[in-house]
Amino acid sequence: MAEHEDKIRVIIADDVAETREILEKALYFERDITVVAKAANGREAVQLCKQHQPDVVLMDINMPELDGIAATEAIVAQVPGTQVIIMSVQSEQEYLRRAMLAGAREYLIKPPDTDELVRSIRHVYKLRGQVPRAVIGGAIEGPDGRSDQGKVVAVFSPKGGVGCTVVAANLAVALKQITSKRVALVDGNLVFGDIGVAMNIVANKTIVDLASRVHDLDAQLINDVTVPHNSQVRVLLAPPDSQSGEAITPDQLRAVLEGLRQQFDYIVVDTQSAYDDRTLTILDVADRVIVLLTLELTTIKNVKQFIELAGPLGYPDDKLMLVLNKADSRLGIRAESIEGQMRHKVAAQIGNAPYDVTLALNQGVPLVIDRRNHPVARDLLALAALTASALTPVESAATPAAKAKPATPAESKGLFGRLLAKR
Repeated sequence: MAEHEDKIRVIIADDVAETREILEKALYFERDITVVAKAANGREAVQLCKQHQPDVVLMDINMPELDGIAATEAIVAQVPGTQVIIMSVQSEQEYLRRAMLAGAREYLIKPPDTDELVRSIRHVYKLRGQVPRAVIGGAIEGPDGRSDQGKVVAVFSPKGGVGCTVVAANLAVALKQITSKRVALVDGNLVFGDIGVAMNIVANKTIVDLASRVHDLDAQLINDVTVPHNSQVRVLLAPPDSQSGEAITPDQLRAVLEGLRQQFDYIVVDTQSAYDDRTLTILDVADRVIVLLTLELTTIKNVKQFIELAGPLGYPDDKLMLVLNKADSRLGIRAESIEGQMRHKVAAQIGNAPYDVTLALNQGVPLVIDRRNHPVARDLLALAALTASALTPVESAATPAAKAKPATPAESKGLFGRLLAKR
């Protein structure tokens, strides 16, 4: 983090006095952070924010008089520029979803360790210059109700079989449900795509029809090629055969995704578990990469390697969202140990219900539609809320130099060619 002349001013809001003291002591030795006030309930937190105009509030969800969700809504509306970090226990996924929609910038699982706490405070502090979101009827809106360009969310894992297609399909539908924005779902696995199966869609028009006409992309063409789903998500299917998929170039794929940005608020892309030029192009274009992993040592190893490669590829840390899928404490590996190995926070967890998830996949009905109250569906809705909250309608606080540099045609040499070119 760049040096600041002024300290980051923090208010701690928690109804447990011991927790307030622990958090204050954890921040005491940080030279760029100072605690300016502590609140015992949400109502007091709102009042203290008006008085002190803090940069960041650490907000517990469950408090008397005014809970953390209502307090967050009030602070976002009445104290512009103050960023809220929600603190919650891991099982409160539905509360978490509502809190993110209320305007919280980030969440922490209680009790957070000091490094995670400080990192989160500094991260949301960087976002303080962004225009606050307004929450209208449960939908996250920009100042004019829409953004100039849509946000691309890639669902990726370097290891196959972790559930990228299921997560991508459910994430797209969940984003539509909680934001009421325009959402597209793209099958970016151009050789063995399964989005059509997951959404129970069969159509003659696919991404090939857009890739072959990238110079003619407009709203009418995109509308003609994308397939409407009963969830109101529009779906861009994979090619009908592997040969057609192999013929699509990285430049064509980039042009298609940029064209979709003009017509949709969110574009969710399912990807192939590979480091080929087309997959790397999707990751380059993406505003957020949801990196999916499961509690298997082989998957953990591959994901760790990808995270280590993200820096050389030019991806800033906040571009990656590490998500644990099929989470199950009985498998002998804890999420905390994964974070320690990868030095990257697990942003969200999705429960393990193999029978129900497989049944939904076989029926072609995303779980968030057919069984919205299922624990896994609630986890997916929470992930969608977290993703929507992170992808605000304005530019990221990262400087242009920190953003990934798009690969030019000459640079498209696959993963190792690209890494060698950066040396």
